[in-house]
Formats: sequence, C-alpha cells, structure tokens
Amino acid sequence: MCPAIATDFNEKASLAERAWHLLEEQLVTLKLAPGELIGEKDLIENTGIGRTPVREAIQKLSAEGLLQVLPRKGLMVTPLRRSDLIKIVEARRVMERLMVVKSAERALTEQRQALRVLAERFETAVDDMEMFFCLAARLDDLLGAACHNRFLADALAATHGQCRRLWYFQREQLNLPRAAQLHGGLSRAVADGDGAGAIRALDEIIATLEGLVNGLDVLS
Repeated sequence: MCPAIATDFNEKASLAERAWHLLEEQLVTLKLAPGELIGEKDLIENTGIGRTPVREAIQKLSAEGLLQVLPRKGLMVTPLRRSDLIKIVEARRVMERLMVVKSAERALTEQRQALRVLAERFETAVDDMEMFFCLAARLDDLLGAACHNRFLADALAATHGQCRRLWYFQREQLNLPRAAQLHGGLSRAVADGDGAGAIRALDEIIATLEGLVNGLDVLS
C-alpha cells in the first residue's frame, strides 16, 4: 500500500475501510483496468478480506463511479470516458475552490503542520511518479479533513478517485515537476491560511487536469 496513505491506515480502520483503500488503489493505478470485468470473488482474493467488508467497499466504489455493478454479470471497472471526465473536472473546480478556502480558514494546528510536511515531500517527488500519486491522495484526505465539512468532503471524494485515475492513465503526458510544484504550493497556501493563494494553485491544477482530459484520443 502507498506509504503516504498507510500512515493513517491503523488498527482502528474497519475491514470495510481497509478493503476500500486496497481496491481504490488498484483501480486508480489501473491494476484493475478500465472496462475490465471482474467478480466479487476476485476482489475478495485481491484484498484477503471477507465477503461482507468487500461488499461494503464495492458499494462505496460504485457510488464513487469507479465500479459498475452489472446485474447477473458481476462487476465492471468503469471505463475512462472523456465526456464523463469533462463533467467531473467541471464539478471539482467549483466544489474544491470552496474546500480549499474553508480548509485555509478552519484547519487545526496539527493539520496545518501536516500540510507543511506534505508540501516539503512534494518537493522531493519531482522525479518520482509513484510518490507523487501517493502524496496527491494524502493531500485530498487532508483537505477533506481540514475543511471540517463532511458533506463537502463526501461530495468531492468521488471526483478525487476519478482524477487520480486520469493522472495515472496520462502519466506519460504529465509534467511531473510542475504538477508536484503546484500540489506543494496548494498544500503550503492552505497551511498558511492563504485562501486566495490556494485558489490560484488549485486553478492551475484543474487546468492541468483539463489538458490531460483533452489529450485523451481513444475514448468517447
């Protein structure tokens, strides 16, 4: 499991949460490929976790749009479609502007410190693709906690997984040093309570995502 996620992956996590983390990582990193058909039994074997927690994880991943439940056929990994991703990025732009502003206003002292540490770690990820993806997932989690609005965090959670999958799918086209710089800048701006700076960094991240979506040439 990604080290940046594993730091918060402790004994208090439920089996369903563990199953979700493991499966979400496989979906985002394309180990479970877009369009692939897969059975519940396969996911149980993938995680080493029992049927009931895995079913809970499947329900959550389905709600987030990463898995599709096909009646009497099993499960399908949701294909990457340009038309869907355009709408996902469109929604994320509006909601996440609110999130970063509220996180800059409301973050607790320990959350600001965690964001500063994360900003420093992004500076070391300019040539490490796997670490960048791990840190981006950690940033999503920290912002979701720091905004202290679970409704907003829940609404954005589905877009984050989809966007991380896009980052990974288009990793050959990604300017990694620039992406790491922008994410580090966002982390630092929120930590410093700079809502305007956070929005500027976020807007550049969203523009990068839009460029990756526009670069998709094989999907509808």
